[in-house]
Amino acid sequence: MTAAANPRVGALLTYCLTLGAMMAGFHVVAARAGGIDLASLVVLALAAATIAAATVILRKPLTGAPYAFFVFHVMSYVIVAGSVSLHAFVADWEGARGGGLAWMIGLWSVGLLVHAFASLARHGFADADL
Repeated sequence: MTAAANPRVGALLTYCLTLGAMMAGFHVVAARAGGIDLASLVVLALAAATIAAATVILRKPLTGAPYAFFVFHVMSYVIVAGSVSLHAFVADWEGARGGGLAWMIGLWSVGLLVHAFASLARHGFADADL
């Protein structure tokens, strides 16, 4: 199924590309600074705002299809937590081993697990008003 055939697929693809671009910007700014500084935190805050806006905008269309909003959550997790983890590993960030990175990934993982169980319990419609 192509993005043109299903507007949900197109919306998710656009969202992923936008969030991916935001996170790429974060990594470039952080790499140029030699670590996380105020400018990289501003770009990271913009990425968080992108997720929040997309959650509001895409909630209704995505809750109409089984597991679509859960896929949105998984894609957000992979793009943000995965890219930050990889960058921390490659750059050998000092706080990567037990600091904020571990907390971010750990807490978001709990939320992702809860969302997965909610989706399964409600036959794929964890966020729908059924």
